[in-house]
Amino acid sequence: MAKIPDKQGIFFELDGVLVERAALAADGSVPFLDRAIEALGRIDTRQFGIFVATSRRDIAFGELKEREFTRFCEAFLARMQQEQIKITKIYSCPYHPKGKGRFKKESVFRKPGPGIFKMAQQEFDLNLQRSWMIGHTTADILAGQRAELGTILVRTGKAGQDGEFTVEPHFVEDDFWHAIARVNQFEYSLRV
Repeated sequence: MAKIPDKQGIFFELDGVLVERAALAADGSVPFLDRAIEALGRIDTRQFGIFVATSRRDIAFGELKEREFTRFCEAFLARMQQEQIKITKIYSCPYHPKGKGRFKKESVFRKPGPGIFKMAQQEFDLNLQRSWMIGHTTADILAGQRAELGTILVRTGKAGQDGEFTVEPHFVEDDFWHAIARVNQFEYSLRV
């Protein structure tokens, strides 16, 4: 009989959740939203893997060059290393069915599809039903729901007002800091 995995993950979108958008500041730093770094530091990495789950529509439509996003991710990971916050993996999907050039194609990894979560489940033996998706769009929440994750919509970024899908997240919080506080509170209540 297969063992039920007990590893958990916290997935989040970058834009609108951790940063306003995935672009470096003039000085080459990552312009984090208020208390985002502090929130990341409050995640118990003995319990959770920390994953970025981002659909890069801006790359698909030529609004952001792939190499610019790569530079952003390198700066983000360098800052996380300085802060001693271990990011398990960054999953990103640069494809869109109406995109441009080589980015014009359908992909199971583009949200609201659950492909990113299924891939992480295979790679890291995660229990998705004990994992979380924190996002700011209805596609973020729907993707998490399709993969059976707990879902938290934050009121930053698009705050679920994109009108793309009708969703009912498990929780709605003001920002990423409050979303992580909610996860920690929920997990604590299960152990008491």
